[in-house]
Amino acid sequence: MVNIILLIGRNRFYPYVCILLVTLAFIYTDPFTSLTWRYGISFIGAVCGLLCVILLAKRKNTGNVFGLFAVSAECVANFLGSNLGASLPAIYNFCSHVYGLITWHKNQDDNKTVKVRFLSENAFLGTLIFLIMAVFLNIYLTGALGIDNTIYQLITNSFIFGLGVVAQLLLMMRFSFNWYLWIILNVLVIGLNIYTDNPIIATQYLIYLFNSVYGVCEWKKTAKQ
Repeated sequence: MVNIILLIGRNRFYPYVCILLVTLAFIYTDPFTSLTWRYGISFIGAVCGLLCVILLAKRKNTGNVFGLFAVSAECVANFLGSNLGASLPAIYNFCSHVYGLITWHKNQDDNKTVKVRFLSENAFLGTLIFLIMAVFLNIYLTGALGIDNTIYQLITNSFIFGLGVVAQLLLMMRFSFNWYLWIILNVLVIGLNIYTDNPIIATQYLIYLFNSVYGVCEWKKTAKQ
């Protein structure tokens, strides 16, 4: 199974197929007669986001460049849909991609790919505590800003916020464990955007979900070598 995932992820046509799937999801919404700012911005962010995560999974620093464009568009789109938990991490992610551009450039191997790090037990415990704190922070911010969320949105957004903050930090710090957190986050975002009727981002994160699994396989295989 791992070899099949690696075969798909490393195929040169993989990025084009991903972009095609997101484009089809965009066309499915009949954008030419009912286009809204949220869906238009979502599409731009989705394309840039796909290129970002694919390149990051391949340990390429250029993924951070596309990440800057992607998170800017995604932040606006999610905020327009009242998905606070999915929009706030995008602001944080923008800053982290700037940091990533610098630190990944300083930690590359001879093939111009970033060197992978492993998470220690103490670091894992710190990650768990940070995650819990981030979840409660989102609950507080949602109430303070007066965002009208259902219980499902509030709980899901809070975990999306927490997972997004922690996973992005670990990714920029080159820890392979980040991809496991992205898998959980992607499942939550898919459900949330289906619930709020945004098939573009739902399709985008469905591809992200596979790419996260590919990232686990790629980074572990690289680390062993």
